[in-house]
Amino acid sequence: MIQYGDQTKIPQLKKLWKVCFADEDAYIDDFFTAMYQNEHVLLEEENGVLMGASFFLPGEIWLEQPETAGSWQPVRYVYALAVYPQYRGKGIAARLLQTARRLYDAPLIAEPAEEGLIQGFYEPHGFVKNFYLKKHAVEIPHYDVKAAQTDSWQWTPVNAAQYRRIRDAHFQKHGYISWTEQHIAFAIQQHSNNGGGALLLTASDRKELMLYLIETQGQEKKLIITETTLSESEARHILIPHITGACSSLVCTGPSDDVCEDHLTGMSAGLPAIYGYINLTLD
Repeated sequence: MIQYGDQTKIPQLKKLWKVCFADEDAYIDDFFTAMYQNEHVLLEEENGVLMGASFFLPGEIWLEQPETAGSWQPVRYVYALAVYPQYRGKGIAARLLQTARRLYDAPLIAEPAEEGLIQGFYEPHGFVKNFYLKKHAVEIPHYDVKAAQTDSWQWTPVNAAQYRRIRDAHFQKHGYISWTEQHIAFAIQQHSNNGGGALLLTASDRKELMLYLIETQGQEKKLIITETTLSESEARHILIPHITGACSSLVCTGPSDDVCEDHLTGMSAGLPAIYGYINLTLD
């Protein structure tokens, strides 16, 4: 039987998550503390035994039609869709998606965890490819960022409400996915936990955003700019001087200007044909 979440089921949901995704306990605990709401999760159990579950996080998509004003439409993001190995092959995941479409009465969006799930699961269940990201990777010299040049930009931490407001104003166009303030706050928290954070950058009459983290591999540090309203070159120039240590490489992500299979980041079921932008998917 499929039902909404229940506070009493949280320990079972955490166990299912751990078995299926092997995430660290700290992340799982953080997610449930910050994001859990009964109405945002569906689960299937039999005789009191949990078999599978998925979160369906709320968001909105900006859609534009010819000769009409654009509008925000609700969507649900399929997150942490999980079925215990011993119960797979019984249609549980498919039933969770079908039930979600009926209960939430909204299109579903998903980011396949691995390439094999695109044709192996999502496409057979009505999902199509329509969200892409551009990822620009560069090797940068090993230099002491404390000695790097600064410029006229002022940077300060930004809260979720500010981030959401500026983000929506900058990226709003056909196919753009907007998240709740709660969702953005959690994304910022996780970046802060990984040596980064969210910055508000101001210069003259400009207000820009940057969400970043630092990935450490041995003695090497990689600067990951998950999202920014700046160009890649501006983002690197502004951020690097404020990082302690040295970075050997940088990866900057942003809206893609062409359909590139290597940069597919999202699929949807129930939306018109679009070419959209989705980010901050908590991956």
